[in-house]
Amino acid sequence: MSSIKNMKRHYLSSLKALEFSVFQEEHKNGVYPNWMRRYFESLTEGEQWDYFLAYRNVADQMVSESYLVDHLKWILKYPTIELEYNIYAKAVFDPDFYESDVFRPGKWDKLQEKYAARLHQEEEEINLAEERRRATLAFSPKKPEDTLPF
Repeated sequence: MSSIKNMKRHYLSSLKALEFSVFQEEHKNGVYPNWMRRYFESLTEGEQWDYFLAYRNVADQMVSESYLVDHLKWILKYPTIELEYNIYAKAVFDPDFYESDVFRPGKWDKLQEKYAARLHQEEEEINLAEERRRATLAFSPKKPEDTLPF
């Protein structure tokens, strides 16, 4: 029984390696936009694997990769990339987003279950930080004009 499991595991890892090779070649051959190619080439091979796995995880949930590619340009500009969460957050704030046009049936619901509370919490933290910043600016003492050096 364990030899069958080992064969299956080997087959799946070989399949993933093949998919990764194809993903690399697609970047080299210009299948993806230049900015994706530059990003991918800037990564170490280990980082490329992580990116590939995250990309495939999200792409497999979608009807088409076009929404992912269109929004990926902005996601990849940030140092920390949690692709699944980031694409979810982008979609939530995208006024032109229609879940049935982008995600396969049931996938959007799973993303909402997984990330809605986190996004709400982060949004509250951002709003609170902005309120504090505004309050600090509103109550900061200003120098009287007659103390200016000129």
